[in-house]
Amino acid sequence: MKLRILVVSFLYFCSISISANLQVFPTKVRLSTRSKVSTITLRNKGTFKTTYKLSAVFYKQSFDGQMKRIEDPGVEGQSVIKFLRFSPRQVTLAPNEEQVVRFMVRKTSKLSSGDYRAHIRFEPIKKEEEQDGARNNLVMMKIDARVAINVPIIYTHGNVEGSIKLKDFSISSNDKESFFHVIMKKDKSIFPFGTFKIYKINEDKEEFITVVNGVSSYIPERRFTFKIEDFKRKSGLYEIRFFENEFAKKPVAKDTFKF
Repeated sequence: MKLRILVVSFLYFCSISISANLQVFPTKVRLSTRSKVSTITLRNKGTFKTTYKLSAVFYKQSFDGQMKRIEDPGVEGQSVIKFLRFSPRQVTLAPNEEQVVRFMVRKTSKLSSGDYRAHIRFEPIKKEEEQDGARNNLVMMKIDARVAINVPIIYTHGNVEGSIKLKDFSISSNDKESFFHVIMKKDKSIFPFGTFKIYKINEDKEEFITVVNGVSSYIPERRFTFKIEDFKRKSGLYEIRFFENEFAKKPVAKDTFKF
């Protein structure tokens, strides 16, 4: 089936606490040739004043979805880092304080049509404690970089169309847990982001089984595996559908599996 990426700015509006102390909104940003500017709001949910360093980074994705940070691969890797500008590059937030970070892309006219990507990395570099109601700027600890969070930035240049297919859908179970597995194939030029929904297909109705939001793929072929909560195995036909978002009515791609 064909997925048409509309040339509009799209923000995935889902405010969640990604780490114990930092909240970001939205958790994914889409830019386009018609809307090259956007923002992310940060909020310190912790009890310490914290300073964050911001940087644009690139992650290579494996067949199983693992992400490995690499040096910027440039345009051939469909990286938008060279064209991305953002401010500020360092933020200090007191408890419950917010800060807006602004993003824009520049000088993209010579790019070929397609999706380009990067991640914005929010890396905490120090915590400070306030004692007796006064700021004494006591550095409590250096925070391990592993607690840094990354927000994907997708830039769509021009009118982009690309095909998405699902294959090898299956459901596996053991004595305690159940999982579903599926492979997504896509054209190189697009980076799909959306929702999986699974249904059991009966003769007269569909039985909803599970939903997974925030599904994304950056490579031509990727395998997904997700746990199905409270799944009771029944013989019959099951169908997985991929939607542009959890509220979309028409699936972009689908596949079936039969016990």
